[in-house]
Order: sequence, then structure tokens, then C-alpha cells
Amino acid sequence: MRNEGRSPRRHPQEGGYTRGDETRARIITAALRVFGEQGYVQASTRQIAASAGVNPPALQYYFDSKEGLHRACAQYIIDRVQLILSPALTDAHEAIRAKSREKALESLCGLLDALADSLIAAGSESWSRFIARGKADGAGPAMGMLRERIGVPLMEAVTQLIAIAGGAEAGACSDDVIRLRACAILGQVNTFYANRENTLAAMNWPEFDDKRLALIKSVVREHTCAALNIAFAHDAGAPQPAAK
Repeated sequence: MRNEGRSPRRHPQEGGYTRGDETRARIITAALRVFGEQGYVQASTRQIAASAGVNPPALQYYFDSKEGLHRACAQYIIDRVQLILSPALTDAHEAIRAKSREKALESLCGLLDALADSLIAAGSESWSRFIARGKADGAGPAMGMLRERIGVPLMEAVTQLIAIAGGAEAGACSDDVIRLRACAILGQVNTFYANRENTLAAMNWPEFDDKRLALIKSVVREHTCAALNIAFAHDAGAPQPAAK
């Protein structure tokens, strides 16, 4: 029950949740794991509570409902990923304003580097499973939040950077073509989240670390520049749109 119109809700005197921030964080950590393994529909709040080492009423106390807990998990991921991406997104927006082809391509690669950095952030393994399961199930409110707060800003920045990097040649392309290129470019890094365990198994790696991350960044940059150079060369030879 909500305490609307009443005095602020207070912690119980006996057996209450005296270390609120720590308990809340522990529940979110457990929820990320359970939602990632079971999915939103199958995961139970009782199971999450047991995994977090708290009583089931604690989940309602902190999050009101299963939906509220799913949203809190999404916000937890959003806050951490935005912290990692923020400098690269700022640089990307500066490149977009400058409309420099060279700076746009470098900012695009920097943005992909930053996205890759989150692969080795603390807790990223549970984020990957949570996101992959959410995409597969299509249930719960988290995926809409992640798409709006992370996916959309990334997609818009990458689309504009690709258009600027293409220069006049990009004028021969429809908006759909440019956006599809953005999807393909972002997909290079996104696949490491969606297929984290499969990638590690294929590479015979126990985990992602700084050295392996540097290799991933190098390959993604190489593929990005090669793919766009080929695309721009193709665009340059395409018929230009008629002047209106």
C-alpha cells in the first residue's frame, strides 16, 4: 500500500530494514540474476527475496511490485551504462554540430569503444543476461526503458555520424539505408552482450578483460571503417537524387 497523503513511511522498529541502501542494492543484484535466468514472467518475487537473503515483504517495501523491481533493474543498468557512454556521446554531439567527416568517423569509433567498455564493467555479466532474456521474452517494462534511455540516443547519434562521415555521398542514400547501416554498425558490439557466453566459448576465453577488450575494439574499428569506406564508395557511384 502506498502512503499517499500520510506521513512518510518509516522503517519498522523491530526486524525492519535498517540498512536500506545496502538491502535495496542486494535485492537488485539478485533480481538481475533471477530475471536473467528465469525471465520476467517465470521469475518469482519469493525466489528473488530468497536469493537476496531478505523476507518477501522487503521487495514490496522497496519496490512496490514485481514490475517496480523490474524497472529498478533497468534503471540500475541505465545509470551505469550512461556513466560509461556520456563522454563519448558528448564528443559525438560535438562532431555532429561541427559536421566534420573526419571527426564524425573518429567519434563513431570512440562511441563504439565506449559501448565495448561496458562489457568489463562490474556486474556487466548479469546485465548481459538480463538484457538478452528480456529481448527474447519481450515481457516486463525494462526493455522499453533500456531502449528509450540507451538504445534510442545511441541509434540517433550513430545514424547522424554515419551520414556526416558519408558527406555528399550520403545524399544518394535513403534515410532507411543510413539507419540500417547504423543498426549493422551497432550490432557488432551488441552481439557481445546478446551472445556473451557463446562468444567466450568460441574464443576459449574465461572472461572479458582489458587485453581482450582492446582486441575487440580493434576488430570493431577495422570492420566499421572498412564497411563504411565500401559503402561510401558505392554511394559515390550511385545516381544523385534529383534537385527539388
